[in-house]
Amino acid sequence: MGKILEIKSINEEKTNVKLELTQKELIWLKGNLEKMHIFSENNLEFITRLVKRGKRESTKYFLMPKEFRKGVMPSDSVKCNLIETRTKYMFLFAVNKI
Repeated sequence: MGKILEIKSINEEKTNVKLELTQKELIWLKGNLEKMHIFSENNLEFITRLVKRGKRESTKYFLMPKEFRKGVMPSDSVKCNLIETRTKYMFLFAVNKI
């Protein structure tokens, strides 16, 4: 994944961040350079499980952590994406607020 090269404070509300991305990461953005979110896998705090059901466990579900369940009622469709690094698969889900 990319890394932050430089962080420069502009004022109390804004900070200028200089990123380094590989060509593959830049292509993955598909030109979407707004509404970006920067996160680190080192900040992942909550643990959940992957549940397997059905014949030969062909259906898999991510359980929503207990800490997230209160007040969250996702719609029938949830946007998601798979981010693959050298050592991990990271699943990113976006659920609309109600």
